[in-house]
Amino acid sequence: MKTTMNNTPSRMIRFYIIGLLMMLALPLLAEDLNNSAAPYIRMGIGARIIAMGEAGAATANDITAAYWNPAGLTNMKDIEFSSMYNMDMGLDRTYQYAAFGKRFNFGVLAVNWINASVDDIIGTDASGNNTRTFSDADHNIAISYANSYKKMSYGVTPKFYLSSIDGESKSGFGLDLGAKYDINQYIESGIMIRDLYGKVADDRVPYQIQAGVTAYPFIGVTLAADLVWEQSENPGIAFGGEYWTSIGRDPEADSKLSVINIQEKNTWADIFSNFQTGVRVGFDAENRFSAGAGLKFRNIQLDYVYRLGNHDIFNDDHIISLILRF
Repeated sequence: MKTTMNNTPSRMIRFYIIGLLMMLALPLLAEDLNNSAAPYIRMGIGARIIAMGEAGAATANDITAAYWNPAGLTNMKDIEFSSMYNMDMGLDRTYQYAAFGKRFNFGVLAVNWINASVDDIIGTDASGNNTRTFSDADHNIAISYANSYKKMSYGVTPKFYLSSIDGESKSGFGLDLGAKYDINQYIESGIMIRDLYGKVADDRVPYQIQAGVTAYPFIGVTLAADLVWEQSENPGIAFGGEYWTSIGRDPEADSKLSVINIQEKNTWADIFSNFQTGVRVGFDAENRFSAGAGLKFRNIQLDYVYRLGNHDIFNDDHIISLILRF
């Protein structure tokens, strides 16, 4: 026991020193910045984490960790698939995501795709007269790798950018790094740098740092808070929480959480015991309110989030996402 107690603080110190060195190295990579480069890559994915205020650096523990912190992939099941769609964004915009991950002997690999597009953009000539309509489509394709050593996990995500507008295309590359440390059974910490290197053609994609802690104070309860800092922007705090409970008989606690008729108990109780529901709420680093809910049935998880847009033109977000576990 003494050995564990003595080693844990030193491991935590090393973890945070690595994170500090990663942040200090960022100015060395700084170039002329175009904050409009690949803005969709900072919109977030997965209804669960978005509903928790986008506090995902230490929270994401499934296939969506490929985006929030690749180190979190070490907690996913053997095989996972996820997809997401943002409904009714308005102004002919779409935003979607899909990912697939698998655990191997040498670690975890995941492939993910993010797409943002705008259709029916009205073109104009030099005199301001309408000419024709065209489309804009952006894609990000990434491969994530994650592994762990004792209480620490780490991950890396090289990614490919492709942007096309009115028949003209440009491309680029990016790199994300992440690390997580399990402080104890109740608290996890994580740090992630998005686009440590990122370029689309000649435009530098701004890097984004997200560092936070996630706590599990009670069964079914998760609380999370992240410090979020985007290059050339002021830092902000993202925070949120969620609560999961079983609809029917909890197979682990063997407790009844809903009322079922006695004559239907043997049938419906067994079915509902495999259902879990979750509710979530949060505020992101831009002070946007979000709230959502989730439903789990065996290896299927379906999530929904409403996110306040805080914008006079764009609609609020209504996002649904799906996770399949095998």
